[in-house]
Amino acid sequence: MDFIELSKKRYSVRKFSSQKVEDEKIEKILEAGRLAPTAKNSQSHKIFIIKSKDALEKIYSATPMYYHAPIVLMVCYDKKTSYKNTADTHYPDYDGGEVDAAIVTTAMMMEATELGLGTLWARGYDSQKIYDAFPQIKDLELVCLLDIGYPAEDSSPSERHSMRKELSETTVEL
Repeated sequence: MDFIELSKKRYSVRKFSSQKVEDEKIEKILEAGRLAPTAKNSQSHKIFIIKSKDALEKIYSATPMYYHAPIVLMVCYDKKTSYKNTADTHYPDYDGGEVDAAIVTTAMMMEATELGLGTLWARGYDSQKIYDAFPQIKDLELVCLLDIGYPAEDSSPSERHSMRKELSETTVEL
């Protein structure tokens, strides 16, 4: 699919069907994340695949953004291995891990869309509840949750989805 068309097709799914997501599709989504660019190729991201009933309940107890996705990817990064720009005098403590994790998440989100799946990038949650529920991430930085599944038949984009500013409002030529 043409990337612009793919970008237009993608929307935040807020109602998922109960259809199981095939393992091959999850592998492709994870591969898209693995191939995503990161600063100095640091690849500091860590992706946790949440699909057991118990793990999903833990995630959904920490967020009001509960849309019954059969899989949630918990995207984190490791501060010990993420890119640091020590030459930046304006941001001397710059850590590129969050940006890298966002790039990885975007690649996975777009691959999921290409595969006919829907996604929801979630950041509306109580991080401490997630850290408490998943001790495996105690030494990592939690960036987002990516819900993945087949959209329900009556799922549709929000009315805000197609509201885009003109390029002249978001770009400046110097």
